[in-house]
Amino acid sequence: MVDYLHYDTGVASSEQHSRSVDRVAEEELRARVRQQEATGRLGLVALSGTSLSDLMDEAVDVVAEVLSVEYSKILELVDDGTALLLRAGAGWKEGFVGTTTIGTNLQSQAGYALISAGPVVVEDLRTENRFEDSELLRKHEVVSGLSTTIHVNGRAYGVLSAHTKERRLFTEDEILFLQEVAEVLGAAIERKRAERDKESLLGERTEWAAAAERRFSFLAEANALLSASTDYKTVLTTAARLTVPAIADWCFVDVVDEARGSVTRFAVAHSDPEDETLARELHSTYRFDPSRPRGTARVYRSGASELLPDLDEDVQREIAAGDPEYLGLLRRMDPGSYMCVPLRIGGHALGAIGLISARSGRRYTADDVALAEGLAHCAALALNNARHQASDVELARELLKDLVLRTREEQRVISPPRKEAPQITPRQMEVLELLSSGRSTREIGRELYLSEATVRNHIRGLLQAFGAHSQLEVLARARELGVLP
Repeated sequence: MVDYLHYDTGVASSEQHSRSVDRVAEEELRARVRQQEATGRLGLVALSGTSLSDLMDEAVDVVAEVLSVEYSKILELVDDGTALLLRAGAGWKEGFVGTTTIGTNLQSQAGYALISAGPVVVEDLRTENRFEDSELLRKHEVVSGLSTTIHVNGRAYGVLSAHTKERRLFTEDEILFLQEVAEVLGAAIERKRAERDKESLLGERTEWAAAAERRFSFLAEANALLSASTDYKTVLTTAARLTVPAIADWCFVDVVDEARGSVTRFAVAHSDPEDETLARELHSTYRFDPSRPRGTARVYRSGASELLPDLDEDVQREIAAGDPEYLGLLRRMDPGSYMCVPLRIGGHALGAIGLISARSGRRYTADDVALAEGLAHCAALALNNARHQASDVELARELLKDLVLRTREEQRVISPPRKEAPQITPRQMEVLELLSSGRSTREIGRELYLSEATVRNHIRGLLQAFGAHSQLEVLARARELGVLP
């Protein structure tokens, strides 16, 4: 005889357990997405030209909020290496930040982190025997903690830590998040030092600040647009479109299918309508040769960005790799300066984004490479958010398969439909399309994450570009010139 009472109870218990597991998995996923978004925002702040002190204050606040801890801190190694200075912190009592020092090596948790191979996790400081308990943590009744080293130019700069007053076991995702924040800080400090040296040599502080503001504005807009994209095809196409003409005369996004030995030029954006034919001819799909000394193959293979400030005849021959037809097309395009940055998803190489200066006369520098890398990072975050439920490896494989198959049938080239059509920015084009769909200024602002005043400024720019006196006249002119269908 079947014991229905116990049978039903068992089924109910199993279902409850299943729902509980699903809720835990969903909460962990939400937490990881939140951590990635916070790291991305902090990366944008780091690229914005903000001061190092403000960046550190922002970083400790982000760590405290995202990890839900009472205390977070950044400790800087003093010149002689014998102590760590509390440079920035959240939650500490007044008077400690900026003045307190703690010991290195085995004299503190942070000191132990400096000599450890990885992050140091403390579940209960009261029973810890690997290192000494610092006075700073004792005075604040710290029980659990997590510390990781901040590296600058391959050397230890200091330590980033998070602490709680209650016993807590930090998860792997939380440890990874703290490491990612430390990496952002290390890269920012390295960049700040390089920029400071450059400023002292050239005396161009004002010019640098203006450039940093432009970079921040560009990346802020790029991040907003890319994060709003719901599929990876739109993400990569938008990434290419954003660069022209803001930082490039033409841009391409290459996706590498190493298994098939091919490279697909997924998206091309260019500023001159007359270059459309040339852009289409420059390899929609071509053989992947990892031995090529320049371009996508080198960046994909090495994982490092490539900068060629001057594309002379010899360099063009290297890029062409013995292909006379390709060399001829390069010459006709008249490229002047070139940079190529890797595109990665969760540490897995996907391809590369290439930017070329042609008739505009731009000459790329390391700052431009940093900006392009920032764009690639924004695109990677958007790709992760678009498919956050898939593993990194599965996502990379899916992208490669889908992109290669779809772009063999359709080559994406972005350009004004007619030579007489006015040049408008990507943002103005979005506003124009939304106007044509009958959206109001307020609705456009909500969809594009812009204020109504900013939307009105874009509309005024469209009126001027099309020589129109009203929105209806703008739409009519845009359709007449083929800008709108």
